[in-house]
Amino acid sequence: MIMMIIVLLGVLVTLYGVFTKNRVLYNVGYFVFGIVVFWDQFGLFSESNNAENLAMAALWLIQAIVTIPNKLNYDGSKLAKSAGVKINATLSVINGFAVYYATTVDYIPEFAMYIHGLLAVLPLIAIYLILSDKIEVTA
Repeated sequence: MIMMIIVLLGVLVTLYGVFTKNRVLYNVGYFVFGIVVFWDQFGLFSESNNAENLAMAALWLIQAIVTIPNKLNYDGSKLAKSAGVKINATLSVINGFAVYYATTVDYIPEFAMYIHGLLAVLPLIAIYLILSDKIEVTA
């Protein structure tokens, strides 16, 4: 239950970051979510020694790494825009895969599929905003 509350808080922080166009809060939500899923999947791997759980843990550790919150000031350069697009595409692919994966196993609750679906769509919105210059690439 505590893990579910932490996950939902992470999703809410991400949503707030989207609506306020605040990159740091957006990243905090994905970072928290990535750490929670990593912890869960690594725990399952420790119990079962199932390589699938280790792969899932590694995938969400990647999510946590690419979303480590920082307050670096970007200068709006092509490099910063390119990094933003690549990071958000990575988040979309990871969580898009999770939507599928949640339907193939019985230990993941159904609502997780919807949370991952939301977390797969939000980066696409961020990519659109970055590429259309509707969001400033700053901290």
